[in-house]
Amino acid sequence: MSKRFKKLFRVVQYLVGIAILAVLLYSIKGDLKNLRSVDLKLFLLSVFMYDLLNVVLSYRVYYLLKKIGYRTRLSCVFLANLGGMVAGDVTPGRSGYILTAKLLDRCGIPASDGMAAVIAPQGIDFVVKGAGASLAIAVFGFSNPLAGLAVVAVGGVILAFIWYEKSIHFAKKLAPKFVLSILDKSGISNAVSGMVKSGVETRRFAPQILMLCLLGWVFVGIQWMFVGHSCGVLFPAYVYFLLQPLISALMFVPITPAGLGIMEGGAVVVLYALGIPPAKAAVFAILIRLSCVLADLPGVATWLKR
Repeated sequence: MSKRFKKLFRVVQYLVGIAILAVLLYSIKGDLKNLRSVDLKLFLLSVFMYDLLNVVLSYRVYYLLKKIGYRTRLSCVFLANLGGMVAGDVTPGRSGYILTAKLLDRCGIPASDGMAAVIAPQGIDFVVKGAGASLAIAVFGFSNPLAGLAVVAVGGVILAFIWYEKSIHFAKKLAPKFVLSILDKSGISNAVSGMVKSGVETRRFAPQILMLCLLGWVFVGIQWMFVGHSCGVLFPAYVYFLLQPLISALMFVPITPAGLGIMEGGAVVVLYALGIPPAKAAVFAILIRLSCVLADLPGVATWLKR
């Protein structure tokens, strides 16, 4: 795929996301006037809670790197994580977060070991998100649990690949020869093998990473609660904790950058089913995305330093 075609494809993805969002706002008349009544203090508190989530995400990468033998500063890992998060905000399926591993080279971490420390927690994250989404579907009385189970399955596949010593062997058996040749010549094959080797070492620390993932869920659940109270979308506290994995899973749909438009549309549908007017639900969804982007925005400085 040529660079020109890649750039054009990315532009199309952005336009699709913006178009979906624009159509959604127009169809429910959820224009910017609905944002005037937002409680700014509560919204800023939601941004702060997402900042705390970024601290947790950084610490779990730092923790795994330390366990596999690297001495580095938490502040350095935090900046790399912010760079990955802001990349995730503008890439389909939030795939840009993987670039955290590349940014860790500033901390003296080889790419293969950085990938292991980044991807293993992501696999556990997907399992937690999927379980939370499935629980939300059951509690809210929705009929189809497949979305939550699909997210769990994605997390399971990631963990099976990075925690199983022979995963590379099986992958090579399944892959076409020309693909293997390209991967070998580009050096990707060696990098992935190194990632799995380091990933196997992180398997022992799954309980600790799971606890950090659950702590992150607490912070982001409170973030959603602050956003809800800032714009009048009021639920019992537990509902926000269930809405978060259910709706945020749509950010990983790799059609538009970070599910732009898709997440907002899904939020309107889910919240409408729970009795929230569409216009108010749209404002809630937009504020959720805005609070995440504002918290991640300092990560731009990490890229500028490169």
